[in-house]
Amino acid sequence: MTFEKLLITHCAPTLAKLKCSSLVCISNLDSPYEDVIKRLSAKGLSFSFLKNRQGCPLLFVYRRDELSKALCEERAAKLLAEYGYDAADLDGCLARLAERTQEYNFPHEIGIFLGYPAGDVEAFILNKGENYICSGCWKVYENAERAQKLFSLYKRCVRVYEKCYEKGSTIERLCV
Repeated sequence: MTFEKLLITHCAPTLAKLKCSSLVCISNLDSPYEDVIKRLSAKGLSFSFLKNRQGCPLLFVYRRDELSKALCEERAAKLLAEYGYDAADLDGCLARLAERTQEYNFPHEIGIFLGYPAGDVEAFILNKGENYICSGCWKVYENAERAQKLFSLYKRCVRVYEKCYEKGSTIERLCV
């Protein structure tokens, strides 16, 4: 799979500004990624590599302003502080996330970074991943209706982006 196709498949909602960030494993690529990262950085995307203990290079794709807002929401910032993050320092948060990802593979607070509702992340931690009311992109503990709408929107976005890409749209054009 090419890097562009991988981004379309796993990061379309972030490319479309529907989501503050996405996370994708970039092993077994058929194409280099440096040029694509450079081109999409000019369109407002940021990229950070995270390493996990499973050996899969993880690429965290995000929009700085939107991610910063998500981390600074009161409930999210409080949860992150429990794990040693200062939500007001985005670069410090990303460095701390990189540390925690190496230590714990997928630390539970990564959900905050991926734009999941803080209440769902808190409940996931407290319930050890059990007792959720529905699931999709994440396990939902609060406001299932809102979450289902988002899951549907994200899936629709991926389908539309995949079709547009297959018909010749460039990834830069799809990145709004």
